[in-house]
Amino acid sequence: MRRPSVADGFFSLSFILLILLPVDSFPKDRRFFLAEPSQKTLKKPDMGTLPGSGVDGGLKQAPSYKTQTPLAQPVPPISKPDIVLTHTLEMSLQDVIANTLKNNVSIAIQNFQSQIRKQEIITQEAEFDPNISFDGNATQERQLSAFSVSNPKTNVNTQSFELGFDQKLKLGTQYELKFQNERIETDSFFSKLSPLYSTRFEVNLTQPLLKNFGRDINSSNITIAKNNLDISDFEFKNKVIDVISDVENVYWDLVFSREDLKVQQKSVQRAKDLERRVKAQVEVGTMAPLEILQAQSEVASREEAVIQARKLIQDNQDNLKNILNIPFDSPDGMKEIQPLDSPQFLIETPISLKDSIRTALMKRPDHLSKKKELDSKNILVKFNENQLYPTLDLVASFGLNGISGESSGIPPPSPFTGNFGRSQDRLFSGDYSTWEGGLLFKYPLGNRAAKSRLTATKLAAAQLLMDIKDLEKTIVLEVREAARQINTDKKRVQAARIARKLAEETLSAEEKKFEVGLSTSFRVLEFQTDLAGQQSKELKAIIDFNKSKIKFRKVLATTLEEYNIQMASDSGP
Repeated sequence: MRRPSVADGFFSLSFILLILLPVDSFPKDRRFFLAEPSQKTLKKPDMGTLPGSGVDGGLKQAPSYKTQTPLAQPVPPISKPDIVLTHTLEMSLQDVIANTLKNNVSIAIQNFQSQIRKQEIITQEAEFDPNISFDGNATQERQLSAFSVSNPKTNVNTQSFELGFDQKLKLGTQYELKFQNERIETDSFFSKLSPLYSTRFEVNLTQPLLKNFGRDINSSNITIAKNNLDISDFEFKNKVIDVISDVENVYWDLVFSREDLKVQQKSVQRAKDLERRVKAQVEVGTMAPLEILQAQSEVASREEAVIQARKLIQDNQDNLKNILNIPFDSPDGMKEIQPLDSPQFLIETPISLKDSIRTALMKRPDHLSKKKELDSKNILVKFNENQLYPTLDLVASFGLNGISGESSGIPPPSPFTGNFGRSQDRLFSGDYSTWEGGLLFKYPLGNRAAKSRLTATKLAAAQLLMDIKDLEKTIVLEVREAARQINTDKKRVQAARIARKLAEETLSAEEKKFEVGLSTSFRVLEFQTDLAGQQSKELKAIIDFNKSKIKFRKVLATTLEEYNIQMASDSGP
């Protein structure tokens, strides 16, 4: 056996002194600590050689580390965003929807289109309005007479007026009433009455027998205009559904951002609480100073998440105010919107795809609009088919005449002497009448224009029919996808709740281990982050579940029924 040497004794003494020396006499290492320049710091301990770091020592008390001065400066609080809204505007989802219907610009713009369509109906109906006309004139003529030797120049003064009334009927019939009066004064030798009063009442009638015959044909433009109004109403309804769905989504986005801010603030508070506990343990020497840096770093990171959450709240508030048409510089625009409704997770009865698809095909405004458009195309087809016929019109007229005047003295005397009233008496006596009747036929050879219009209209109708079938396929896909999304989000909520509860239990267990020195701040912070993430995921899943119901109502076009909103066009004229 070898005897101990002097060198062995020296190394043994050095080892003992190394243990007895205070730890603050070791060299400073800036890679791990933030300290004042004039203060001494501890060297980072070798965690691989600490007692309790091995498998067998994992349940032992953590080692003691003492320090005389703070090892790190606290992270300064991060400033809040510059935009601060001083007052709140409390709004429920019903309030938001009501204000949207009243103030939204897109809805107001679409409503103008409906008003324009109503005027187009009046324009088409005006084709059958009666017309009244009046024509009055006076002429003076100087004529040469070849039969007069003494006075070859003849003067003729004429005053006349005509009152007319005409109208086109929806059957195609056109009638015209005329009442004509004329006064002629002349110095002609051959005129026995001067002045002469002539009165005539005339009725003219035109009735198409082939082309342009029938109420349906002549009312085609009116029916199409009414269909256009219905289409405009469907488009208006579709716009209202879109806007309500958009405002619902934005409302729930705002709710999520506000609730998520609470989650992030709670996460920051947990990190700060852990930081205080770590500082206390470092002060008494039961924890390494590095733990403070980890806690402070995590606090700063979570403060950043809070800032992002606040920014998201302001973005969603601006989006909501924009939909509500609230000017940002108005008193309400300067207020912070406070949602009054909380997201609900209500498991409803299972969705019947068959019933849902049937409902969508019956109620979807875009589908109903296409069907109305097809109806208009079919009306045009019938009209253009009628235009292939030749023109064959029955024309008839009937007239009553009256005449009177002052005798010029030329023999023999005229039997029609009298004033203007006497000519009217003779008119209504019915003794002097005329009538006329006949047929008017017209047909363009080849009739290519009418045939071309008919072919084009039929092609347009066939194209629209295919478009409707394609839309119906799209509706079926949208209903199936929306129903599937509801079921998916329901399962997401259920899974997220389980994950959140497990994260709470895991964090609670890890904090208990930390209190007795069996865990590190890094592990606790990790589980805190996991809990905050699971809380956000659960909240997001619930919000998405509500959004999927919004989309389902939209694809079924039952949004208005959900909120008891009735369109004026649905209540009838």
